[in-house]
Amino acid sequence: MVPGHAELVGFRLPDGALSTNAAAPADAVGYRAGCSCGWVGTRDYPATDEGRWMATSEWGGHLRPLLAATPPNWLLNRSDALRDNVAELATTWPLQALGILAQVERWQRPLIERPWCRRGRPGSPGRKSATRSASAASPRTSGSAPSLRPSHAPDPTVACAPATNDTR
Repeated sequence: MVPGHAELVGFRLPDGALSTNAAAPADAVGYRAGCSCGWVGTRDYPATDEGRWMATSEWGGHLRPLLAATPPNWLLNRSDALRDNVAELATTWPLQALGILAQVERWQRPLIERPWCRRGRPGSPGRKSATRSASAASPRTSGSAPSLRPSHAPDPTVACAPATNDTR
């Protein structure tokens, strides 16, 4: 669902150790929610079917804000394909590739500069418009093309709201 985030319900063993084996051992004393990103739930749940369900539900709560901020895969795939195709075109037809990049910049810049989100906590005075460039949305590694795929959880201090016609 979200790259880098897979459910890992762990089993609390009698000695206090946490195991993420595929099946709960007979001597498990509880469940603990976890995620492949390293996030660990806040508490242990009973070693029952209901306890496993509660741990899974807690993991769902961890994932919910990430799902809200993650673009759909079909769009990420198209974006990745466009990037790869323009990079390939640039090796043989650099002027045509520059023309395509100029077109992309003409439509993407106004989208990036729109007031999609307002900075600050909801209801706080002095909220400011927040914009982030695509390069700030994900870290670059040396020699790799930028990706629009999210690399971390959204900033909890940003309250997103629909764009308005307010030009103040």
